[in-house]
Amino acid sequence: MRNTACLGAIAGLGLAVTGCSQITVTSDTLVNGTARIADATTNAVQSTSQSTTNATRNNFAQTHKARKKFVHSQYAMLKREAARGSGEDLDALAYMMQATNKQAFEATVQANYGKLFSGKPNADAFLSRLYQVVGTPPDMTASASADSVAAS
Repeated sequence: MRNTACLGAIAGLGLAVTGCSQITVTSDTLVNGTARIADATTNAVQSTSQSTTNATRNNFAQTHKARKKFVHSQYAMLKREAARGSGEDLDALAYMMQATNKQAFEATVQANYGKLFSGKPNADAFLSRLYQVVGTPPDMTASASADSVAAS
C-alpha cells in the first residue's frame, strides 16, 4: 500500500507540473495572440490614417470616375438637393469637384437646375453639364493638359 501511495504521489506531482505548463502555454498563447491582434489593428489604423491625411494618396474621390459612380448612384438625391440648394450629397459632390467655396458651388448648381437636370441625363452627360456650369475640376484640367502635351 505504501508503494501505491508513493506512486499516487508521484503521479499527482506529475499532473500538477503538467497542469502548470499547460496553463503557462495557454496564457502565453493568449498574450501572443492578443499582441498580434493589437499590432494588426495598429498597422491597419496607421495605414488608413496615412491614406486619409496624405492628399496625394487620397485623391480617388476627386476623380471623374469616382464622380461618375457617385452621380449614377445618387442622382435622385442630387436632383432633390440641387432644387433646395443644399444637402449632404450636394456637399459631397462639391468636395469631389474640389470646389473651394461649397456655398457658391451649391448656389450655382441651384441657379442652373434646369440646365443640369433637364431630361434624364446619364452620369457622363450630367457631369459634362456640371463642368460647363461650375468649371472643370483641377484633376480634369491637369489630365487634359498632360494629354495635349503628350500628343504634341
